Amino acid sequence: MRIFTQHSPTSAGAPSGAPAGRRQRGAVAVEFALLLPVVFVLSMGLIECGNIFRSWLTVQKAAQYACRFATTGQGELEGDRLNRIKAEARLITADLPGSTDVSVRSWSGSTPSGSGQINNAGDPCGMVEVKVTYNYEPITPAFDLAGFLGLGGNAFNDGGGGTISLSSSDRKVNEPWHPCP
Repeated sequence: MRIFTQHSPTSAGAPSGAPAGRRQRGAVAVEFALLLPVVFVLSMGLIECGNIFRSWLTVQKAAQYACRFATTGQGELEGDRLNRIKAEARLITADLPGSTDVSVRSWSGSTPSGSGQINNAGDPCGMVEVKVTYNYEPITPAFDLAGFLGLGGNAFNDGGGGTISLSSSDRKVNEPWHPCP
């Protein structure tokens, strides 16, 4: 005849009165409490990176579209060509919070040399450049916190108090809306 003995579900280090299920639930709660901040920080970092990437792509497309518009010569006869170019860039970046800075410069001829003429969209067959700059303000304080902890959180910062400067430029040769010089 065999005698079966019932073993207690306790381990050597646990109090003998605590059931195994209760100890297991306590361990799960501790693991959850330890992992929740890590998962939260990773999630917020992923959201922040997505927002930065979307903003950067918007700035990049604004520069491309505005530069393409600049090459057409529209507004030359009316005298508001420069304002139209800037309005075209701001139309693309309208969904970004805050404001964008748009600068236009040009060079005579199809090859740029020197600093060019600022606030001038150029002549037919001349080179034009449109630069769009946007100061992105993070939705999370991760960059400021990383800088506070000495982890280089403000590495992207150009000194603008928690903002990240995103800029893009594009250069194209103006179309010959008049005979080229």
